[in-house]
Amino acid sequence: MSAPARDASTVCLIRDGLAGIELLMVRRTPQARFMGGAWVFPGGSVDESDGRVGSAEHGLDAWRAAAVRELVEETGIWLLRSGPRVTADRPSGSAVFSSADGLGERFDGDSLRYFARWITPAPLPIRFDTKFFLARMPDGIDPVVDGDELVDGTWVQPRDALERSAAGTWVVAFPTLRTVEFFASHRSVNDVIERVEGSGPVRTIQPRLAVNGHQVQILIPGDENFESAGASEQDPDLMARLMQVVLAGGDVPPDFRPT
Repeated sequence: MSAPARDASTVCLIRDGLAGIELLMVRRTPQARFMGGAWVFPGGSVDESDGRVGSAEHGLDAWRAAAVRELVEETGIWLLRSGPRVTADRPSGSAVFSSADGLGERFDGDSLRYFARWITPAPLPIRFDTKFFLARMPDGIDPVVDGDELVDGTWVQPRDALERSAAGTWVVAFPTLRTVEFFASHRSVNDVIERVEGSGPVRTIQPRLAVNGHQVQILIPGDENFESAGASEQDPDLMARLMQVVLAGGDVPPDFRPT
């Protein structure tokens, strides 16, 4: 049996720059147990309090509540109905919502557009069921990373992030990379929003793993060998073979590289 996937939220902040779309990406601390040093979008697990506090008081479902809370905790960016703002000092947990209440503010859940959902492959021991949201940002909203979970943050053009990943100067996990590729295929924030709003229901993507010799592949529906990988994932020795490839320095995605 596969491990249960924990609910999580990811926030993709996007804005129009002089040369096209820019994304806010942040770097995880190299000391992190999972994907240490990787460049990601802000986000994290849905806490029990997110559904209770977010839904009851701010009109947010649990995933949007987690999204706005994690954004505050990690970057100091508040998505408020009066407009986004940044603070260097910020609370954590349910105190994020009570702090907004104390200022007479409410979070702007409507600014978060749900556009993607990724579930970690079944064989992995740590799994997440992550909803991806996007929100348009104006100029002048720059992150103040917490220095704990995150050690850096920057606005970057999608093509630059892809080039840095290809060159090996940035570690970028598979779902993040595919999301960056999605943004890279659009010229403006309006183009992205029109695409998202015209795409119908969000498709859930649960990749499959394939271990072939000295190579590990992450496959999604439509990829060659995706269907056959479904059977190979039932192999009880799959994870052991994957780790052998990793330890031998084989061809593996950054998601599995030791930090």
